[in-house]
Amino acid sequence: MNFPVGTYIYTGSVLDYRHEVMTADAGLTIQAVATNGTVLASSRVTDPVVSSGANFVLEVPVSTEASAKSAAVGDALTCVVISEGGVTNVSPQPMPPVAAANAITNLNVVSASATAFPYADGKTVLVADDYLAGLAPWMQEYGKSAYDAAADWDGDGASNYAEYAGGHLYALDSSKTLTNKTWMAESFRAGSPSAVPQKSVSVPGTEVEDVGVMTLYLAPASAEPSMFYTIRAE
Repeated sequence: MNFPVGTYIYTGSVLDYRHEVMTADAGLTIQAVATNGTVLASSRVTDPVVSSGANFVLEVPVSTEASAKSAAVGDALTCVVISEGGVTNVSPQPMPPVAAANAITNLNVVSASATAFPYADGKTVLVADDYLAGLAPWMQEYGKSAYDAAADWDGDGASNYAEYAGGHLYALDSSKTLTNKTWMAESFRAGSPSAVPQKSVSVPGTEVEDVGVMTLYLAPASAEPSMFYTIRAE
C-alpha cells in the first residue's frame, strides 16, 4: 500500500534575466511538476524574505510510492514558472531529486527562456531570450547580425557573456589624450568617498514590470586641460 510520509520542501528565489530577485509585482507562479505532468505543488512568487532572499516555497507531498498526488523519494521533478496570463516564462527545468521526507532544498530559477551559445573554452552558455530581445535594436544599429557570447564588442576586456552574467558594476578609466592613449584607472568608484550619487533614473526593459534603476555619478574633477574617459565592466 501507498502511505504518506511527509513533505519535501523546495525554497529559493525566482530571478529575472539580470539575476535579480523578483517580487510579487511580477505576477508569477512557480510549480513543481512530476514526470507525468502532474502539478504536485504550486506557489505564488512573493516579495523576498529579508533574512534569506527567498520568494517562494513549494511543499511537495511525499509517499512511499509516487502517485498522481505525491512524489516518492528519488523522484526527479521539474519546475515551471507561469505568468498571470498563463504564459510559461521559463522552459521546464530539472529540480534536485526528492531526497527525503520532511527535508528542505534551496534553488534559484531564472524566469526567462534562454538560448545556448558556444563559448571560448568550448563550453555552452545560456543567455536569456528577454535580454537578447532588449539587445536587438543596439545590435542592428551597430551591424551585429548575431549574438556572440565569446566576443568583446565594446573592447573592455570582458566578453559579452561575462558582462551579461556578471552584474552591473563598472570602473572608470581616463586618458589625457586619444593619441598614444594610456588608460589609467580612476579611484572614483561606487562605495568610495568621492562617489556621490547625483541622480537615479529608471531603465525600462522588455516588459512593463521589468524595470531597472541606474545611478549616475559625476567624474572626479581634473586639473588637466582635457581628459577622456572610458567605462569598463568589472
